[in-house]
Amino acid sequence: MTDEVELKLVVNQQFADFLAREISNFRVLKQETIFLGNCYYDTHEGYFSRRKMGLRVRRQDEHFTLTLKTGGCVTGGLHIRPEYNIELNSETPDLSGLKQFPELDITTDLALSPVFSTDFTRCMWLVECANGAEIEIALDQGEIRATGRSEPIDEVEFELKQGKLSDLLTFVGGLSLNDGIRLSSVSKAQRGYQLIAGKRWQLTDWISKWRELSALEKTAAGESAVEKTQEILTALFNLEQQLIEETIMVGIDDYFAADFLRTVERISAFFNLYHYYSENSRFFETTLKNEQAESVQDILIELTESHIYLFEQIRDIIRLHSENKDNRLAMSKLMELLHQAQYVKRMLNLIRLTVKQNG
Repeated sequence: MTDEVELKLVVNQQFADFLAREISNFRVLKQETIFLGNCYYDTHEGYFSRRKMGLRVRRQDEHFTLTLKTGGCVTGGLHIRPEYNIELNSETPDLSGLKQFPELDITTDLALSPVFSTDFTRCMWLVECANGAEIEIALDQGEIRATGRSEPIDEVEFELKQGKLSDLLTFVGGLSLNDGIRLSSVSKAQRGYQLIAGKRWQLTDWISKWRELSALEKTAAGESAVEKTQEILTALFNLEQQLIEETIMVGIDDYFAADFLRTVERISAFFNLYHYYSENSRFFETTLKNEQAESVQDILIELTESHIYLFEQIRDIIRLHSENKDNRLAMSKLMELLHQAQYVKRMLNLIRLTVKQNG
């Protein structure tokens, strides 16, 4: 068993073309392009999906590997989760090898069926960066297929192979990122299960979410200032990522375009979020007060500037929507905002504040 630590970016073709040139600025230890065929399995009752696990058999040439990934911890686009790998003799999933991991509390005698596949070409580079850290960069392009439906895969995973989490965040933050990309907290397995489910949305009640956040502020009153603000900031960041992923998953045409009130409610949720950040900048100062001076100043300045910018942008979108009542245009402007390179940089800074780092 190993703990997989990676950052995931959903990208466009422009970024894919640019990536190889950007990587040439570093020492490349290994480089290869491979095709990976992956079939995910589950029971009829959804044994693994209900436990927030993903079970797959990966085919590379004539080699087969069974992998079980558990839920772990996902913050923004940072995924930290246990991964269990077993070599197989064929593409048939055999769970008996998982018995060697006593910490795994699962049943291995299950009636499994294929539920979806993810097949893609992976361009991979292993690079050495500052402090001797090693990071594997994987550009995956292909598709997810399930029950006659498909979705494209266009993403880059930055996996920490050697070094500290801070090395990974610094590396990705130092890249010359372009617009049209975003951090993603959704795994390929989650996307596959969503594809199976189809368009059966259970959207979040964001008013209730804000009430929960207010309640958290009150219940954390007995904690130290740093602990309290860390807890609130983490909850706020998780709320933001959930709001972003849900908005993108639902999409403009299928849900928002024909409904004025839905569009108003969604844009208002982002307005409340950015307004809260802007009015509570003390959270960042308190959380960072024990950090090194140089990094503190840089992060505080960047976050303060991003909050001001986002608040101004969302007000402009509200004004635009109020004037022309064009739901599709307003939501398109919001989507563009969420896919800006500076939004990725901002999210990386928030990860720095909300995830305990080993250095």
